[in-house]
Amino acid sequence: MAEQYERTRPSYPEDLIDEILGDSVDALSVLDVGSGTGIATRQIAKRGAQVLGVDMSPGMAEIAERHGIATEVVPFETWDPAGRTFDRVISAQAWHWMDPITSAAKAAAMLRPGGRLCLFWNIGHHPDDLADALHAAYRRVLPPDAARLTIGYAINRSSDLPADFSVITGSPHAFEHMTEEPIEPFPWSHTYTRDQWLDQLYSHSDHTALADDVRQNLFDEIGSTIDRFGGTFAMTFTTFLISATMPR
Repeated sequence: MAEQYERTRPSYPEDLIDEILGDSVDALSVLDVGSGTGIATRQIAKRGAQVLGVDMSPGMAEIAERHGIATEVVPFETWDPAGRTFDRVISAQAWHWMDPITSAAKAAAMLRPGGRLCLFWNIGHHPDDLADALHAAYRRVLPPDAARLTIGYAINRSSDLPADFSVITGSPHAFEHMTEEPIEPFPWSHTYTRDQWLDQLYSHSDHTALADDVRQNLFDEIGSTIDRFGGTFAMTFTTFLISATMPR
């Protein structure tokens, strides 16, 4: 699963990284919460910031360490910062797995004056005509009582883009020690081939939880559907940044 995640999950827009880090990068100390294989962490480290990852998966952490990202293997809620403080606490595609109130308070306690908590997610959808065809493919294979799977990347259609993230962040109480900033969207796109899309579906737990025969039938239908649309498609992504700043 960790190798699949590393191979198939997308990175993040460079203008998002610009916004998170600001102008004075070299002196910044950055903690990545739920750092996984270090996809976002490596983008930040390449800019010259000092980075540390925290993740509960030994397999994910091993890959991050392979790329030079120091990672401590422990759930963030029970992790001991041992007096360390940071200019940025970030979480890429992971904050929804944590207790939002407890985790935000913990982040605030280790942020330096003027430091920022930056939470961000990639959310993507297929072209609407392909999305319609994929919905039909899922309905053909899955039993009527099956749990609803997400056909896109965190959403199903362009109309599903979230209006706010209050369920994930626990707002308005999560950032009570910080100044919350407006949610910022960063649009981009990525072209997938049929095989690339099927490969990355193995990194999504709702698909890997299916019985082997059901999953194989579903993936065959998905592949045939994408083939009918030319074998490739452009996934429209938006990366949403939620941030809050500590007082100076």
